[in-house]
Amino acid sequence: MAIAGNKYPFSQENVDKTPESMGIYELFDGDTIIYIGLAPGQGDTIRKRLQAHKRGDQGSGTKNATHYKREICNHPIARQKEEQAEFMKANGKLPRCNESERIR
Repeated sequence: MAIAGNKYPFSQENVDKTPESMGIYELFDGDTIIYIGLAPGQGDTIRKRLQAHKRGDQGSGTKNATHYKREICNHPIARQKEEQAEFMKANGKLPRCNESERIR
C-alpha cells in the first residue's frame, strides 16, 4: 500500500516543519520515486532523516529530490520493507537511490 496523502516540495522550509516522529518517507524526482526510507524512532525521526538528505549527507542523488511524502507509523521497518517490495514488484528493481540496499 503506497504512502497516501500530500506530496510536499523538498524545500528546507517544508522539511523543517516535518513531524518529529518515526515512520517512512519517499523521495521523488518529479513523479518518480527515487528513495524509500525510514526513521525507526529512538531519536531518529522523519524530520531528522529528511534534513540529512537535504544537507546531502546521503549523497547527491537524494539531496536533489524535488518532492517527498511521509507516513507516521509504529512499525517503520516493516512498512519500508512492504513499500520496497511493492515498488520492486511493479518496477523489477528498487528505486535508484535504494539500489545498493537489499530487502531483508
